Amino acid sequence: MSEKLKELLNKIKEEGVKQAEEKARTIETKARDDAKKVIEKAGKDAQAIIERAEEEARKTRESTEAALKQAARDLVLSLKDEVRKIFDKIVVVETRKTLSSENMKAILENLIVKYIEKNGETSDLRVLLNNEDLEKLKGTFISRLQEKIKAGIDFRPSPNINTGFSISFDKGRSYFDFTDEGIKEALGVFLNHELAGLLK
Repeated sequence: MSEKLKELLNKIKEEGVKQAEEKARTIETKARDDAKKVIEKAGKDAQAIIERAEEEARKTRESTEAALKQAARDLVLSLKDEVRKIFDKIVVVETRKTLSSENMKAILENLIVKYIEKNGETSDLRVLLNNEDLEKLKGTFISRLQEKIKAGIDFRPSPNINTGFSISFDKGRSYFDFTDEGIKEALGVFLNHELAGLLK
């Protein structure tokens, strides 16, 4: 009886140990699977964080580069604009120096005489000047010029002229502009093109 009991106890013990080992293996396998899943998820999360950080860094770099390029373009445009303004001022100053009363006398006389020689006597001539220059030209110059060409020339003041003159050969229907602003504009068309080439 005691042998059978012993066998029974051994069998129960073996069955219990076997069940405990199987249960331990099941727990260990599940723990390994769970750990593997946790590690895989952590790896994926880390990769997603890295990719997001790289994308943000790329966007920041592109945004910074675009801002720098725009700032450089704005600076160049501003510099070009300042150079053109300085250029325009120089043209106006030099034109005003050139269009002194003495020079205007010579220019007007030459222009009018050449026109009369080519087209014959005319009474359609009209010259606009600022008040100050008109006063300087009145008297001897205008009288001498009108005697020389034997035709009346209509000299008139214009509040819109700073320096220089405008001249009409058709009683004021159209004018040739020899004012500082007119010359600046005419020169500007040519010289600004040249200047633009230099500023490229």
